[in-house]
Amino acid sequence: MTLGPDEDNVVGRVDLGRSTTIIFSVKPWKGRPLAHVRKFVSTAKYEGPTKAGLVMAGDVLLEVIDALRRLHAAAPGAHSQEFTRVAKRDDVEIVISTVEPDDIKALPSVDVREFVDSPAYAGPTKRGIRFPWEKLPEVLHLLESQAQRLGAEVKQEKTLFPEAHPPWTEKAERLDQPGRTSHDAVLAGILPDGPKDFPDAFVEAKVKCHPVLQLPAEPVRVTQKPDGKYAVTSDFGFSVPVRNAAEGNYIVYAQLRGKKAVRLPKEMFAVFSAVKAYENYVRELQRALVLAYERKTGHKPMAEHQARQAFKRFGLPWLQ
Repeated sequence: MTLGPDEDNVVGRVDLGRSTTIIFSVKPWKGRPLAHVRKFVSTAKYEGPTKAGLVMAGDVLLEVIDALRRLHAAAPGAHSQEFTRVAKRDDVEIVISTVEPDDIKALPSVDVREFVDSPAYAGPTKRGIRFPWEKLPEVLHLLESQAQRLGAEVKQEKTLFPEAHPPWTEKAERLDQPGRTSHDAVLAGILPDGPKDFPDAFVEAKVKCHPVLQLPAEPVRVTQKPDGKYAVTSDFGFSVPVRNAAEGNYIVYAQLRGKKAVRLPKEMFAVFSAVKAYENYVRELQRALVLAYERKTGHKPMAEHQARQAFKRFGLPWLQ
């Protein structure tokens, strides 16, 4: 999809389908840098921006980000419902809501839309965006990137009092700091201190190990070669032979938990024992999270999705 002359202003994009994309950019409007979120389409008849989208100043953008973070943590059910409102100006509010899917097995969509309240008309407008729930983390990430870029541009503007920048610019700088996500009551209840570490929590300190194996930055996986032997490999040339699939999983699970190096136990029994205990722990955690989210949302697809997102966040393998 061609973005046109404003491509340098683009922060990122979220693809909604083969012909629909949401473009996030920061560019001036009436001499003032603003965050632009616009739906683009690419069809046989037309390629370019649509009327669907939002334009926000930094303070409003930060409130929208906070609202979407809280929505993500709230994990609503499948039914359509208004979540919250963000004031944009006296007669305009940005309403954040969920939209019920056509298929009960699917997840809801998120709608972020301007509502007006004027003598001529009161209600929703075409100025807004709608996207699947699964895209919410991507949308949030790009909104946060917009806010940081917008804050940096505002701070670079020449003013009589450079130190008197809007307070929201300081908040924008801290968006990517750890712990900035909204509170998730389910995770707080089941994993108040986070998940157990691997392999440290599953291997006795006295177990004898091989020398340290350095792991690559890219993801690794267990593969079986034509001769039946196993190896842990990556897409960028990393390859280490292992005695069996369990030993391979030992390495994979360690890397998922953020380990940059790992020491493999010499005794195969210690490897099997650690991997088996960890997989039992992970499966029980899966079950507990899905049940807790289902009790909260009343919607099993949402419960499984939120549990998977939590596993991804903590670097845990999703086991069937």
